[in-house]
Amino acid sequence: MKQFINLFFPSVKSFKSASKEVIKTSNSRIRYIDFLKVSGLLLIIFNTLFFLNFEKSSGEFIIYNLTVIDNSLTPITWVTAGMALFFFSTGFTNKIAWYSNVGRDGSQWKFLTDRVDSLMGSVLVWIFFITLSLNILSKYIYFPLYITNQEDGILTVTEFIMWPLWLVSIYLAVVLFCPLTIYLHKKNPYLTLSLLIFSLVLIDNIEFNLSLSYIKLFNYLLFWLTVHQLGYFYADGKIFTYNKTVFAVIAAFSYSYLTYIFTTSNQYLSVANYRLLSFSNEDPPTSIYLVASIGLISLFLVFRVQFENLMNNKTIWFIFSIIHSNIYTLFLWHIAIFFFLSYFSISYILYPLIAITAIIIFGNYERNTFRLSRSLIKRVNPLQPWPTPIKARLSYSSFLLAWVSSILVLIGIFQITLGGVGLSGFFSLRQLYVLSGNTFEAFIRIVVGLLLLNVTIRRKDLKNQILIFAIFSQALTMVVRLQLYNTIPSLELYSGIFLVCFYLILIFNNRNYKSLA
Repeated sequence: MKQFINLFFPSVKSFKSASKEVIKTSNSRIRYIDFLKVSGLLLIIFNTLFFLNFEKSSGEFIIYNLTVIDNSLTPITWVTAGMALFFFSTGFTNKIAWYSNVGRDGSQWKFLTDRVDSLMGSVLVWIFFITLSLNILSKYIYFPLYITNQEDGILTVTEFIMWPLWLVSIYLAVVLFCPLTIYLHKKNPYLTLSLLIFSLVLIDNIEFNLSLSYIKLFNYLLFWLTVHQLGYFYADGKIFTYNKTVFAVIAAFSYSYLTYIFTTSNQYLSVANYRLLSFSNEDPPTSIYLVASIGLISLFLVFRVQFENLMNNKTIWFIFSIIHSNIYTLFLWHIAIFFFLSYFSISYILYPLIAITAIIIFGNYERNTFRLSRSLIKRVNPLQPWPTPIKARLSYSSFLLAWVSSILVLIGIFQITLGGVGLSGFFSLRQLYVLSGNTFEAFIRIVVGLLLLNVTIRRKDLKNQILIFAIFSQALTMVVRLQLYNTIPSLELYSGIFLVCFYLILIFNNRNYKSLA
């Protein structure tokens, strides 16, 4: 069992000093990209503290979004749409990582493993402790299972606290499409970007005018692929061919357009919603959110040289490096800290202290994977041409296994995002659009996905054992579903059968390969 756990969990070691961590990782970093990633997630945290208000009234717990109460705050959200900066920066790093894998040994499928691993250590630890904390609190004190939002609707506490998993889910989905989007960018970058933007705007208008509610779900993917695609342009140096005046004009046009709509219509233009309202520009993302995102990215590009000079200051870069090496931990915990401070009526002045404590306790998991991924990514000058992929053995079965495993992790994370953990029942069935599942099935998918994802490059000797474990786990989830609900939807039945057959084929191929050797 220890061997399985160590495949994806960093070992618990004595905490090392932050200075040593920074010394190891800082020299090879492209500082402006790290600055964008940190700035993006810090802006999201700012939105939480500034725009959300938690109140207790007559035994009822109510969550407010201040941009709805005070419309004058809306323009502030246009320059704090930090998720756009995050996906722009990850577009850069993902393309660097992709070509690094190709240039190193031709095994493109390793890219998925490296990208997922860099995030999941801190995510799994966070899920575990949030689950433990919420269940303990619900048993020993009066703790709300639900909170009321502004529409007098009901929102589960776990769904609210686990809101950061939306970013994790979207990031995993974007990573899965990296092989395709990088290929399309290489063939025709401007056409690819134009088609993504056109598709997003088209779906946005179709949904609004024809009320086709489900078609808007495509914009979850199209929107973030668009922003992520912009990062490719930075990675291959195309952005450097434009004068900063171009980006100043784009930023001015974006914010002028938003201001015009804001002053001439009653349209809701806030892009800091947190899924609290049915009318939202980020759930799913709309054209308004795209304009705000492009404006914010352009604004940061206008001042790129100034930010780079700022990051060359040793003290400032030291601080940013510390934050960067713990940024996912800080982001994952920020909603939970906000909620507990609000619930127990504790001053927000203590927020930084509690956040630092969370980093000290849980950041080690992120820093371990941070060091691991750093050794696998060769930082290159964006202005230099990309290395030509070398001829190397490419295992398509391994790539397919990595892709399927990543999908399992994504579905599991998405289901926990929607339904939370524990409080509503470990086996309580929840709908995920066309799929259904519960916390038990979500954890099974995550564990199996991570084990299979890592076994292809780290413990090939355990491949057959873990594939057998995956078959057993899939059969167990189907048996439990039948016992509890007496039925399995056709889509889930067919997908389960496909997975079992896929695992059996891999086992056969692996044994056959050994016999031939």
